[in-house]
Amino acid sequence: MSTYNLHCACNTVELTLSGEPKVKAYCHCIDCRELMNTPFAPVTAWTEESVSITKGEESITAYQHPTLRMRKYFCSSCGEVLFNSNCVDWRVVPQLLIAKSYDNQLPEELASTAHIFYEQRIVSVSDDLPKHTRGFSSPVFEE
Repeated sequence: MSTYNLHCACNTVELTLSGEPKVKAYCHCIDCRELMNTPFAPVTAWTEESVSITKGEESITAYQHPTLRMRKYFCSSCGEVLFNSNCVDWRVVPQLLIAKSYDNQLPEELASTAHIFYEQRIVSVSDDLPKHTRGFSSPVFEE
């Protein structure tokens, strides 16, 4: 089983990801864009049981979005986003946090394999990854 140890910018909070992520993708959905304030989000998504807070749990602050069933969890000391929870209660961990914890190098096995919710995009991306109209089980977007 794979294990990844992550930490925020100030090292106040540490967390461990165990097993395999449910998703490794660039998410273009409206909800992620609104919560993260970004045109798309390079993320990994994990079950709740796969994410453990190993240090600094008392320093984690949660922001509940006022209309979405999503929360953003961040370090109250440095403000680093640790993960989000989505409507199915997965822990959506930014690939940026993972890379920062590994000398600014995302482990290859956690790299995005597709774009999801691409029909909701506000920025078109030119790469060789499949671009699904919704989730992974949806058709690939045709231009």
